[in-house]
Amino acid sequence: MGGGSVIGIIGPEDSIRLVQEVAAGEGRAEEVTTRAYTDPEQAPELARELDDLCQVLLFTGRIPYAFAAASGQLRAEIDYIRHAGIDLYRTLSRMLLAGGGRLPRVSVDTIEADTVRETYHDIELTPPTDILPIADSSGLLFSGLAEITAYHRERYESGAVEACLTCLGAVHRELRERGVPVWRVEHTRASVRDALRRAWLAAEVRQSRATQIAVMMIEVAESVHRPQDPYQAERQRLRLREALLEHAERMRGRLNTIDDRTLVITTTRGTVESAIARHRAGHASLLTLRGVDGEHIVGFGAGTTIAAAEANARQALALGRGGDTHVVFPDGEIYSTRGSAVKQRLRETAPGVLRVSEQLRLGPLSTRRLLEALHQMDPNQVTARGLADAYGVETRSARRLLKSLRAAGFAEEVGVHVSTGAGRPQSVYRVALQRLVGAIGADT
Repeated sequence: MGGGSVIGIIGPEDSIRLVQEVAAGEGRAEEVTTRAYTDPEQAPELARELDDLCQVLLFTGRIPYAFAAASGQLRAEIDYIRHAGIDLYRTLSRMLLAGGGRLPRVSVDTIEADTVRETYHDIELTPPTDILPIADSSGLLFSGLAEITAYHRERYESGAVEACLTCLGAVHRELRERGVPVWRVEHTRASVRDALRRAWLAAEVRQSRATQIAVMMIEVAESVHRPQDPYQAERQRLRLREALLEHAERMRGRLNTIDDRTLVITTTRGTVESAIARHRAGHASLLTLRGVDGEHIVGFGAGTTIAAAEANARQALALGRGGDTHVVFPDGEIYSTRGSAVKQRLRETAPGVLRVSEQLRLGPLSTRRLLEALHQMDPNQVTARGLADAYGVETRSARRLLKSLRAAGFAEEVGVHVSTGAGRPQSVYRVALQRLVGAIGADT
C-alpha cells in the first residue's frame, strides 16, 4: 500500500533502526512511522499516539506488545516481531566462535521452548532446560523486567547455568552491569522482513475489510407512519426522510426504502467502525439518529454482500427492541451501545452453517469467520500464513483449518511456496470457495 504511513513501529532505538533499514531495503520506508522508548512500559502511550495514523502497529518484542494489548482501546491491528529460530541460530553461532566451538549451559527468556529445543536439536546439541516463558495467550506471566533479571541471576549464581540468553535490551544491560555473562538474542533482518510483510498484508486485509458493505436499518413505529391526520402523516414522512438523507450524507451512504416502516442506509464497514470508536470514546456518533420524531429503532449489520449485511442488520434490530443500538458483524460479534463489558456473540442456527461446521469440526461462528477470511483471499493460492493473517490466528492453527477443509473435500493441496526469508516452505491449497458457499447456503 502506498501513499503514507500504514505501519507504526514501536520499540527501543536500536530495534527501530533495524526495522527502518529493512523497510528501506523493501522500497517502502515511507510506509512506516516509528516511536522509540527507553522502557517497554511506555509502549501503550506511544501506541495511542500512532493509533489514528496507522492501520497496523508492530512492536519489536512480545513484552511491549502485551503491555499495549492489555491497555485496550486501540483501533489499529497490533502484532509483534517474533524472536524466531533464525535469531537464535545467529546468537549461538557467535557464542560458538567466541567459545572455541563449545556452547556454555544457558538460561533463556522470551523465545518459545519448542523453538529453543528445535534449534538445538538442529545443531545436534542438548537443549537447555532453563527456559523462562514471559507470556501465554492470557498475557504476561511476570510482574516486571526485574523479575526476569532476577531469574537469570539466580540460575547463574547457583551454578545451574554458565551464561544467559535474553531477548530484552534492558535485561541484557542490567545483567552485564552485574558481571553476569550474557548474550542478547537480536532480530535478524529476515525476521524483521517477515514481520513487516505480515504487517503490510494485515493492513491490506484491514483496508479490504473496511470497504465491506454495512447497512444501517431503521424501523419506525406504526404510529409514526400512519397518524390519524393525513396532513400530519405527510409532514412526519417528509421530516423523517430529510433527517435520514442528512444522516446518509454524513455516513457517505445511500438511503433506500424497503417498505412503509423500514428504511436502510448503505455504507461501508469502515464508517461504522469509526462510529463505534467515537461512541466508545464518549463522543456523539453516527450510531444515533438525530432529528427523527417519534418512536424508532436502529440496527447495523456488516457483510460481504448487501443481502448478508441486511440480514445482520435485521438481527441487530431484533436485539435493539429494548432501546439500545446494536451492530452485528459477519463473524457473529456484536457491539452494543449499552457498553456491556461482556463481548456478545450471536448463536448460529442456519442449517447449512451447522452442517458444514460439523464437517469441519468447527464452531458455527468460527465457520462463518473462516468464510469471511477466505473471501479476502485468492482461493486458488491459499497458504497457512495467508489464512492466519486474514483469519487472525497463529499459522499452526490456520494449517489445521486447511487440513480440515481438505478432509471435508473443500480444498486440495496444489503446490509448495518457498519463502525467501525465514520459515519453512508453505503448502499451497486451492479452496473450492463457491462450493463451500453453496454448501453453507444462500443465507450467508
